[in-house]
Amino acid sequence: MSDILDYLDWRGDIPFAVSPFNPVDGLILSQFCYIPLTGAVPDFGETVTLEEAFSRYDPDKVDDKAKIMTFRQDNELFEKMARSDRFRDMRLTGYTDIISSAEELQFSAVTFLPDDDYAFVSFSGTDGTVAGWKEDFSLSYMEKTAGQSLSVEYLRDHFSGNDRRIFIGGHSKGGNLAVYAAAFCGSSISSRIERIYSFDAPGFRDEIIASEEYQSVLPRILSFVPESSVVGMLLNSDTERSIVKSSVSGIMQHMSYNWEVKRDRFDMTDEFTRSGTVVNKAITSWIDELSDDDRRTFTEAVFGVLEAPEKDTLKEILKGKWAAYSSMFRALHNMPPEQQTVLKEAVRKLAKSGKDAILPDKMPQIPDKINPAKLLPIKRFNKKS
Repeated sequence: MSDILDYLDWRGDIPFAVSPFNPVDGLILSQFCYIPLTGAVPDFGETVTLEEAFSRYDPDKVDDKAKIMTFRQDNELFEKMARSDRFRDMRLTGYTDIISSAEELQFSAVTFLPDDDYAFVSFSGTDGTVAGWKEDFSLSYMEKTAGQSLSVEYLRDHFSGNDRRIFIGGHSKGGNLAVYAAAFCGSSISSRIERIYSFDAPGFRDEIIASEEYQSVLPRILSFVPESSVVGMLLNSDTERSIVKSSVSGIMQHMSYNWEVKRDRFDMTDEFTRSGTVVNKAITSWIDELSDDDRRTFTEAVFGVLEAPEKDTLKEILKGKWAAYSSMFRALHNMPPEQQTVLKEAVRKLAKSGKDAILPDKMPQIPDKINPAKLLPIKRFNKKS
């Protein structure tokens, strides 16, 4: 099946003046933000073309900690964009990359300037760091995460002094940040945001959904999720989600490179897969059953264990194998009793939610007593001698 890399082969020679910006382009720019661009793309005040940025970029010098699961494909994406008529002259600026375990923060953003009239702001999703994943969990119980605060500051700091039209987007947590920033950056900037692209992004707490700021940007949100979406169905969003076909099954559908593309559009479907529906029902029911305090305690307990090996990324933990696992087991054993209680209860509720999601809503009634007269006759087969 065809993906965004194939799209660049087919459509890379067609400039935006001939074929206007479309949601596939939005996913490409959102995925691009995962690339470690330090040294290749400057902060605001200076710009480089995408082609120039690629010439500055050396994947061999990228720290292993920054090489996420899609690193190889991201490098291929970068090269194809730099060679294409469609993207190579697009100017880049405003690259920001912040990771702080102490603040439970992983934040990355970059701004594209296709011309003098408008900008596309891209926020990165979770990059594989423990801090990044912990921040994702925090969305369920915090009124505002550190990443959400920075996304608002990014727009306010860099778009208050101009009148550019703005497009904004992100994949996974990046989509959540894009929507949040658009809603809460202030009316003078928000009014210039024409489209918000959200690609398999988690939603928000109910009080954010109900806010006047969120409701004001809701009609401008384009939300896309894969057939078995899990991340993009967490919490609420009030948006109509468009379902994209995927070339794989399960959680790997979350990866942008597994989304199917036809010419200049996504290959769409009308419904989720059964497995995706079951998982979503189970997780949604589980989250709804936990109080904010329990969600916080559960998160602190899980990541207290994950942080025990003193590794920055999940990949390092997996590479550490038994040394890392033994540290995690000790952390689990030494966990405060109240955290152990919440963790066990949360796991029990998740198991129950999963069972309830698999079973049909209405089960046939089983009588307390069975009337033998109503049973079907048993046929006896006698072996012939």
